[in-house]
Amino acid sequence: MRIKDPEYPAAREAAVDILRERARQGRTITYGELSAELAAQGFDSIPPHRGVMTYLLKDVCLHRNEDGRAPMLSAIVVNKASGEPSGQFSELARSLPFSRPADWSWRDEQQRVFAQYREE
Repeated sequence: MRIKDPEYPAAREAAVDILRERARQGRTITYGELSAELAAQGFDSIPPHRGVMTYLLKDVCLHRNEDGRAPMLSAIVVNKASGEPSGQFSELARSLPFSRPADWSWRDEQQRVFAQYREE
């Protein structure tokens, strides 16, 4: 799948739904688990690392968050081995429109995500 494919918006919506459900449960999800859950919904060409997953997770963060102020939903997506988001997540957090401050941490962002979705 590529971001210009007609099914990409549906894959983004599916990813948002999967991540919101995990956030409501206060649980992280690995890149591999997200890829597998998307595949189970018919989006079987989104490998867990690099490529379209990178763009998908950025678009998940921007979903209904054009100004970047809301918690970044993909903060709960982590590497299986390290239990942490990829380095690309931190780069994204410091870029526009998110512009997280120098003292920002992905752990704080995860807690903001969990808090937001538990309250919904």
